[in-house]
Amino acid sequence: MCAACWALFAQCRERDADSGGGARIWSASIYQGAARRAILDWKDHDDTELDGPFGRIMVSLLNKTPIPSSCLGHRVLVVPVPSSRASMRRRGRAHTAPLAKSVAGALRGYGVDARPCNALSSSTKARSVQQVSSAQRVRRITGHVTVKRDLIGHGDVVLLIDDIVTTGATVRQCVQTFQQAGTKVVGVLVLADAVVRRSDDDISG
Repeated sequence: MCAACWALFAQCRERDADSGGGARIWSASIYQGAARRAILDWKDHDDTELDGPFGRIMVSLLNKTPIPSSCLGHRVLVVPVPSSRASMRRRGRAHTAPLAKSVAGALRGYGVDARPCNALSSSTKARSVQQVSSAQRVRRITGHVTVKRDLIGHGDVVLLIDDIVTTGATVRQCVQTFQQAGTKVVGVLVLADAVVRRSDDDISG
């Protein structure tokens, strides 16, 4: 990744997850231009060489947030937001899992008991974002994100990891699903915030 591309992912944008639990979303870039192309090459064109750079970008983002200090004294599960089953089959892997691993390692460097954990599953069908409105997206995912309760211990807290946040509906559903399971989400880290919408984006998860 060139220096100019690194600079695109050097931001620390913050917004509310609007989940009722006070969780915040931090993103490293805006989903447009070269940043968008890099993410699409990585997630949908099997450019696994970007696992390392994107992992380091997420660690850099983590270091700019209050998350490490808020996690001290807790056991933290670093949980990737799940893609749809169709997307998983198409890609042949859970593409955000390496990001969760990198972030968990960075938290351990702060003295936090952290580990990556695939504690969520999704039964939604993938659809291109241009095919669904925000309200339709909410209806599509509601009730289709579930917690693997056997992977969560008493007192654990969760840090969510995702590649792109659009309407926030998926993240909000994940946060609320953990809340219903009695588990606090301390924050959400994402590579890019799609504050600029394009008709040709396919960011279905």
